[in-house]
Amino acid sequence: MMTVYHAANSIEAHLIKGLLLQQEIAAYVLGEYLQGGVGEIPAVGLVRVSVSDSDYTKAKEVVDAWDSSTMIESIDTNYSYLPT
Repeated sequence: MMTVYHAANSIEAHLIKGLLLQQEIAAYVLGEYLQGGVGEIPAVGLVRVSVSDSDYTKAKEVVDAWDSSTMIESIDTNYSYLPT
């Protein structure tokens, strides 16, 4: 088992896990329950996503592609939330 991603929190870890599962790579979130044990002290580096050794290279490519992509290509500023 190898760590492919260190997440900021369990939500981010499960997002990465879902991304890997879409690519048919079995992934596991480890350390997510350690966040609750810390209390109000910031818990950094506890949550991680791991994959089997044989899937590591492919998983790392998927995570790196996701990590380097721009999620919002452009923002349309010609909109209004208020009814006209």
